[in-house]
Amino acid sequence: METPNTQNKQKLNFENSQYLIETLPDEAKRLVNALRTADVQSKMYKDTLDLISISKTKMIDELRVILKKVESI
Repeated sequence: METPNTQNKQKLNFENSQYLIETLPDEAKRLVNALRTADVQSKMYKDTLDLISISKTKMIDELRVILKKVESI
């Protein structure tokens, strides 16, 4: 059970254990921050890839409409 002291503090859930981030060694804090940054970057690039995919689909649809009016060889 959490004590009132730990209720509002940032925690790390890792391999079925919880840790108060403020009590971790500095190297562990740096790694946690680096992992958070990596997660943000991964989400940003995933969102970018999703937008590119949507754009490609739209361009293919537009090309399809244009090519319907053109005779193929």
